[in-house]
Amino acid sequence: MLPPYFLFKEMTDTQYIGRFAPSPSGELHFGSLIAALGSYLQARARQGRWLVRIEDIDPPREVPGAAETILRQLEHYGLHWDGDVLWQSQRHDAYREALAWLHEQGLSYYCTCTRARIQSIGGIYDGHCRVLHHGPDNAAVRIRQQHPVTQFTDQLRGIIHADEKLAREDLSFIAVMGCSPTTWLLWLMIISRALQK
Repeated sequence: MLPPYFLFKEMTDTQYIGRFAPSPSGELHFGSLIAALGSYLQARARQGRWLVRIEDIDPPREVPGAAETILRQLEHYGLHWDGDVLWQSQRHDAYREALAWLHEQGLSYYCTCTRARIQSIGGIYDGHCRVLHHGPDNAAVRIRQQHPVTQFTDQLRGIIHADEKLAREDLSFIAVMGCSPTTWLLWLMIISRALQK
Protein backbone atom coordinates (compact mmCIF):
# COMPACT_ATOMS: atom_id res chain seq x y z
CA MET A 1 0.00 0.00 0.00
CA LEU A 2 1.33 3.42 -0.93
CA PRO A 3 1.37 6.18 1.67
CA PRO A 4 -1.81 8.22 1.61
CA TYR A 5 -1.35 11.25 -0.62
CA PHE A 6 -2.51 13.58 2.12
CA LEU A 7 0.02 12.21 4.60
CA PHE A 8 3.26 12.56 2.69
CA LYS A 9 2.67 14.98 -0.16
CA GLU A 10 5.79 16.90 -1.08
CA MET A 11 5.73 20.24 0.68
CA THR A 12 7.06 22.40 -2.13
CA ASP A 13 4.46 25.14 -1.69
CA THR A 14 5.19 27.19 1.38
CA GLN A 15 2.02 29.30 1.34
CA TYR A 16 0.89 30.09 4.86
CA ILE A 17 -2.34 28.42 5.95
CA GLY A 18 -4.29 29.71 8.93
CA ARG A 19 -7.11 27.74 10.50
CA PHE A 20 -10.07 28.25 12.80
CA ALA A 21 -11.82 25.17 14.16
CA PRO A 22 -14.87 25.87 16.33
CA SER A 23 -17.01 23.18 17.96
CA PRO A 24 -20.70 23.59 17.13
CA SER A 25 -21.71 23.63 20.79
CA GLY A 26 -23.30 27.09 20.59
CA GLU A 27 -22.72 30.55 19.17
CA LEU A 28 -19.23 32.02 18.93
CA HIS A 29 -18.16 33.53 22.22
CA PHE A 30 -15.84 36.51 22.48
CA GLY A 31 -12.71 34.40 23.06
CA SER A 32 -13.39 32.31 19.97
CA LEU A 33 -14.02 35.42 17.93
CA ILE A 34 -10.66 36.86 19.04
CA ALA A 35 -8.93 33.56 18.15
CA ALA A 36 -10.61 33.59 14.73
CA LEU A 37 -9.64 37.21 14.13
CA GLY A 38 -6.01 36.60 15.11
CA SER A 39 -5.75 33.55 12.87
CA TYR A 40 -7.46 35.38 10.00
CA LEU A 41 -5.25 38.47 10.24
CA GLN A 42 -2.07 36.39 10.44
CA ALA A 43 -3.05 34.45 7.31
CA ARG A 44 -3.93 37.61 5.41
CA ALA A 45 -0.76 39.43 6.52
CA ARG A 46 1.26 36.57 5.01
CA GLN A 47 -0.82 36.45 1.82
CA GLY A 48 -1.92 32.99 2.91
CA ARG A 49 -5.14 31.05 3.01
CA TRP A 50 -7.57 31.00 5.93
CA LEU A 51 -9.62 27.86 6.46
CA VAL A 52 -12.55 27.00 8.68
CA ARG A 53 -13.04 23.48 10.01
CA ILE A 54 -16.13 22.55 12.03
CA GLU A 55 -15.28 20.16 14.88
CA ASP A 56 -18.53 18.20 14.64
CA ILE A 57 -17.33 14.97 16.23
CA ASP A 58 -18.90 15.22 19.70
CA PRO A 59 -22.66 14.85 19.09
CA PRO A 60 -23.72 15.06 22.76
CA ARG A 61 -22.24 18.58 22.97
CA GLU A 62 -23.46 19.80 19.58
CA VAL A 63 -26.31 22.29 19.41
CA PRO A 64 -28.55 21.93 16.33
CA GLY A 65 -27.90 24.79 13.93
CA ALA A 66 -24.83 26.04 15.82
CA ALA A 67 -22.40 25.36 12.96
CA GLU A 68 -24.45 27.42 10.54
CA THR A 69 -24.78 30.20 13.14
CA ILE A 70 -21.01 30.25 13.66
CA LEU A 71 -20.41 30.52 9.91
CA ARG A 72 -22.89 33.40 9.65
CA GLN A 73 -21.20 35.15 12.59
CA LEU A 74 -17.78 34.86 10.94
CA GLU A 75 -19.18 36.34 7.73
CA HIS A 76 -20.91 39.11 9.68
CA TYR A 77 -17.55 40.18 11.13
CA GLY A 78 -15.88 40.09 7.70
CA LEU A 79 -13.92 36.89 8.34
CA HIS A 80 -14.29 35.19 4.97
CA TRP A 81 -12.61 31.80 4.62
CA ASP A 82 -10.94 30.37 1.55
CA GLY A 83 -12.39 27.28 -0.10
CA ASP A 84 -15.01 25.02 1.36
CA VAL A 85 -15.71 24.65 5.06
CA LEU A 86 -14.16 21.41 6.28
CA TRP A 87 -16.34 19.16 8.42
CA GLN A 88 -14.38 16.93 10.76
CA SER A 89 -17.13 14.27 10.74
CA GLN A 90 -16.69 13.78 6.98
CA ARG A 91 -13.01 12.82 7.22
CA HIS A 92 -13.29 9.37 8.85
CA ASP A 93 -12.24 7.48 5.70
CA ALA A 94 -9.10 9.62 5.43
CA TYR A 95 -8.27 8.91 9.09
CA ARG A 96 -8.77 5.17 8.65
CA GLU A 97 -6.60 5.17 5.53
CA ALA A 98 -3.83 7.06 7.29
CA LEU A 99 -3.96 4.82 10.37
CA ALA A 100 -3.89 1.65 8.25
CA TRP A 101 -0.85 2.90 6.36
CA LEU A 102 0.97 3.94 9.55
CA HIS A 103 0.29 0.52 11.10
CA GLU A 104 1.44 -1.37 7.98
CA GLN A 105 4.68 0.61 8.02
CA GLY A 106 5.31 -0.19 11.69
CA LEU A 107 4.91 3.48 12.57
CA SER A 108 2.08 2.94 15.03
CA TYR A 109 1.06 0.42 17.67
CA TYR A 110 -1.86 -0.39 19.93
CA CYS A 111 -1.67 0.62 23.57
CA THR A 112 -3.96 -0.61 26.35
CA CYS A 113 -2.41 1.43 29.16
CA THR A 114 -4.96 3.29 31.23
CA ARG A 115 -4.57 6.81 32.54
CA ALA A 116 -4.45 5.29 36.03
CA ARG A 117 -1.47 3.12 35.07
CA ILE A 118 0.40 6.05 33.54
CA GLN A 119 -0.32 8.19 36.60
CA SER A 120 0.92 5.38 38.87
CA ILE A 121 4.34 5.50 37.16
CA GLY A 122 4.71 9.25 37.44
CA GLY A 123 2.45 10.53 34.67
CA ILE A 124 4.86 9.96 31.78
CA TYR A 125 4.16 7.10 29.38
CA ASP A 126 7.00 4.55 29.52
CA GLY A 127 6.49 2.70 26.23
CA HIS A 128 5.01 -0.33 27.98
CA CYS A 129 2.91 -1.48 25.00
CA ARG A 130 5.44 -0.59 22.32
CA VAL A 131 6.59 -4.19 21.80
CA LEU A 132 3.57 -6.13 23.12
CA HIS A 133 1.66 -6.43 19.81
CA HIS A 134 -1.82 -5.78 21.21
CA GLY A 135 -4.83 -5.87 18.92
CA PRO A 136 -7.16 -2.94 18.34
CA ASP A 137 -9.81 -3.93 20.91
CA ASN A 138 -10.02 -1.41 23.76
CA ALA A 139 -6.75 0.14 22.67
CA ALA A 140 -5.45 3.55 21.75
CA VAL A 141 -3.27 3.95 18.67
CA ARG A 142 0.11 5.47 19.42
CA ILE A 143 2.43 6.89 16.77
CA ARG A 144 6.06 5.82 17.08
CA GLN A 145 8.47 8.73 17.06
CA GLN A 146 12.15 8.12 16.70
CA HIS A 147 13.69 11.35 17.93
CA PRO A 148 12.88 13.44 21.00
CA VAL A 149 11.64 16.98 20.52
CA THR A 150 13.91 18.97 22.79
CA GLN A 151 13.15 22.40 21.39
CA PHE A 152 11.04 24.24 18.85
CA THR A 153 10.75 27.79 17.57
CA ASP A 154 7.69 29.83 18.51
CA GLN A 155 7.00 32.76 16.17
CA LEU A 156 6.58 35.18 19.07
CA ARG A 157 8.76 33.78 21.84
CA GLY A 158 11.63 32.35 19.82
CA ILE A 159 13.30 29.08 20.78
CA ILE A 160 11.40 27.12 23.42
CA HIS A 161 13.17 24.29 25.23
CA ALA A 162 11.04 21.30 26.16
CA ASP A 163 10.86 20.00 29.70
CA GLU A 164 13.67 17.43 29.83
CA LYS A 165 11.51 14.75 31.46
CA LEU A 166 8.82 15.13 28.81
CA ALA A 167 11.36 15.28 26.00
CA ARG A 168 12.71 11.90 27.11
CA GLU A 169 9.24 10.35 27.27
CA ASP A 170 8.69 7.28 25.11
CA LEU A 171 7.80 9.72 22.30
CA SER A 172 4.69 7.81 21.29
CA PHE A 173 1.78 10.23 21.18
CA ILE A 174 -1.81 9.04 20.93
CA ALA A 175 -3.42 9.33 17.50
CA VAL A 176 -6.73 7.64 18.30
CA MET A 177 -8.13 6.76 21.68
CA GLY A 178 -10.97 4.35 22.38
CA CYS A 179 -14.09 4.97 20.33
CA SER A 180 -13.01 8.46 19.29
CA PRO A 181 -12.71 8.67 15.51
CA THR A 182 -9.56 10.75 15.74
CA THR A 183 -7.57 13.16 17.82
CA TRP A 184 -6.40 16.62 17.04
CA LEU A 185 -2.84 15.39 16.40
CA LEU A 186 -3.86 12.87 13.76
CA TRP A 187 -6.20 15.36 12.13
CA LEU A 188 -3.47 17.97 12.04
CA MET A 189 -1.03 15.51 10.47
CA ILE A 190 -3.49 14.58 7.74
CA ILE A 191 -5.03 17.94 6.98
CA SER A 192 -1.71 19.77 7.01
CA ARG A 193 -0.54 17.55 4.17
CA ALA A 194 -3.84 17.64 2.32
CA LEU A 195 -4.02 21.41 2.33
CA GLN A 196 -0.55 22.01 0.95
CA LYS A 197 -1.68 22.66 -2.62
